[in-house]
Amino acid sequence: MNKYVVKVVNVFSNIVEVEAEDEGGARAAAKAKLTDSNNDEHFQHFYESTLPEEHWAVITKEKYDELKAEVEKSLENSGEEPSNIIIPNNFN
Repeated sequence: MNKYVVKVVNVFSNIVEVEAEDEGGARAAAKAKLTDSNNDEHFQHFYESTLPEEHWAVITKEKYDELKAEVEKSLENSGEEPSNIIIPNNFN
């Protein structure tokens, strides 16, 4: 029996209340709130949907571990940030 890693893609939403002059400012303020490590406000996560199974990525556990090690090594050598994905500070 082989081990696999399956990436099931779910979409969640957060409702963030902000004050701004316009929609662009509201987006910027919401992003700032979500990424501010000093913000202790908790945001509720609302489930939206899951992509259909045919869109789920599947690779062997062995290949996943190899790719993960390559990416980590590449990021260490480049000094780049690992991701531009916004993760709320209370998500962990």
